[in-house]
Amino acid sequence: MTSYFHGGYPGLKPGDLLLPPDQTGTDHRLSATSAELGAPAYATRADIVYVTTLRDAARSYAAFYPDGALYRVEPVGDLEPDPDCAEPGLSWHCPAARIAAVVDPVVLFRTRSPERWLRPLTGPAR
Repeated sequence: MTSYFHGGYPGLKPGDLLLPPDQTGTDHRLSATSAELGAPAYATRADIVYVTTLRDAARSYAAFYPDGALYRVEPVGDLEPDPDCAEPGLSWHCPAARIAAVVDPVVLFRTRSPERWLRPLTGPAR
């Protein structure tokens, strides 16, 4: 059985439904940052929830959110590959996801220099 993970908004509990940003109204999302950087439309969608099969990838996204949490989730609805992901089978999207377990309630950067971690997301240093 495949395990899926999601990193982001803190404070959710097992059984809670993880909804896309266009339903929750949150503007703190990586797709918004992608939009500001001129990413293609499929990388800026706010109508889906992203999940990954790689726990450490989800942990990285959780660290991007202030006091973000790492969850094991169960996709709800059709699960489709993320066209923005360079590694097939790593990232997926779906209409929603149900929290199965809280893996880590608060994920923090493990480095003193988050700018180094964010550089691949934002491009070369300016």
